[in-house]
Amino acid sequence: MGGIMTGCAHPATRCAAAAAILRAMNAYERLRPLLEPRVVAVVGVSRQGKQGAVFLQGLLDPGFRGTVYVVNPGASEIMGVPSFPSVSALPQRPDLAILVLPAEPAIGVVRECAERGVPGVAMFTAGFNELGTPEGTERARRLIEAAGGTTRIIGPNCMGVYNPRLGIAMFGGMPSRPGAVGLISQSGSLVQFIVNALADRGLGCSKAVSIGNQLDLTAADFLEALADDQETSVIAAYLEGVPDAQRFARVLRMTAARKPVVLWKAGRAAAGARAARSHTGQMAGAFQVWQGLARQSGAVLVRDIEELTDTVAAAAALQGSLPAGRRLAIVTGPGGPAVSASDACEESGLVLAELAPSTQDALRRVVAAAGTSVRNPIDVGMVLQGATAVYGESLRIALADPGVDAALVIGGDRSDPAAFAEMLIEARRTAGKPILHAQGGSFFGGEDQRARLAEGGVAVAPTAERAVRAYARLVTARNG
Repeated sequence: MGGIMTGCAHPATRCAAAAAILRAMNAYERLRPLLEPRVVAVVGVSRQGKQGAVFLQGLLDPGFRGTVYVVNPGASEIMGVPSFPSVSALPQRPDLAILVLPAEPAIGVVRECAERGVPGVAMFTAGFNELGTPEGTERARRLIEAAGGTTRIIGPNCMGVYNPRLGIAMFGGMPSRPGAVGLISQSGSLVQFIVNALADRGLGCSKAVSIGNQLDLTAADFLEALADDQETSVIAAYLEGVPDAQRFARVLRMTAARKPVVLWKAGRAAAGARAARSHTGQMAGAFQVWQGLARQSGAVLVRDIEELTDTVAAAAALQGSLPAGRRLAIVTGPGGPAVSASDACEESGLVLAELAPSTQDALRRVVAAAGTSVRNPIDVGMVLQGATAVYGESLRIALADPGVDAALVIGGDRSDPAAFAEMLIEARRTAGKPILHAQGGSFFGGEDQRARLAEGGVAVAPTAERAVRAYARLVTARNG
């Protein structure tokens, strides 16, 4: 297995050899044992399976494709998993140990992990620098000292790692379908919310990590790793603050130059900043600084989970490249949503494409004469039969216009949502231009086609306005 090398007999030799190999690895390989562990130990699960059971269930429910152990000196098995008295007594060295102990005992276990050569620990344990007290600061210092530069720490105060391809979850019942979105979050609960929101759009995660206090491994470390990860094409992050601002800025610029990065920055206002300090011990920093950082780096800054989900869905549909063109064509059946989308277009810095006379002539041969429009927005009317064919031909004509950079399609075909989805995918493939699809709730159907649309490179959003704004954020990140 790639990743952190341990096992040299002499500690000094081991550290020197490991450091040399780590320098030669790319960032993902350095963290691979933590993000793709094959042996996991959960330390601190109670005999009744109450304390720490959520972490063990997060391995058992999705069917972890590796070996699981429990460390509890008072039990031989817990929830059907073999239990051992200590990390040193385990029959295999773990790649990752998940710690659900109080702070003081956890420090001792981290020391034991370092002596055993365990590459990483994910610490649910709290009571360190997030306390903002001398006691918490001293405890954090002792924790880093215990790790000895051998064992890397995710957290403390975190939920660890989610890797659906390997059957690793933070909570039972998390989506099992993998995808191409890499997620970094200071909040463990928000990992679950974001992952489920993405799944509703037909998107999956390559892996996600809850980073908590960032006492050792930071957002910058995981940004670097996901930039090198071949399974990740889009990176999303929920951050309250960073402990290493200069390095984070440097890594963000390098990462955003390779893959779309969508940042949800919390703690923008005074109340949120105070909450961030007590949650993960992070100083939030002035939001204006983060806005400037996003502009300089080419990252996309968002304000809530809806904006993050919309923008990630659009970026994923574009398969890792940011769009450059601001000229949008709208193909619609419903009239009102197209008017509102036109407003959102202008307010977001996009423009309604000016269709060439030849394009309008071609459209007149497709759409009915009454109650329609061949200008932009292109109103095909409320087609009761053959909607897929009318929408499809209108979309093909619009995308062929050299003055059109992307298209928004509002509506669908209630009689055959699957055929409508395939039409959109084919139009995207043939034209090579971005296609956004506002499904408009359940009226037109097609909710079960979202995964297929995402796979086919079509960005789906609940409303036309949200689709437009998400695309505009990506264009702005590309063009500044």
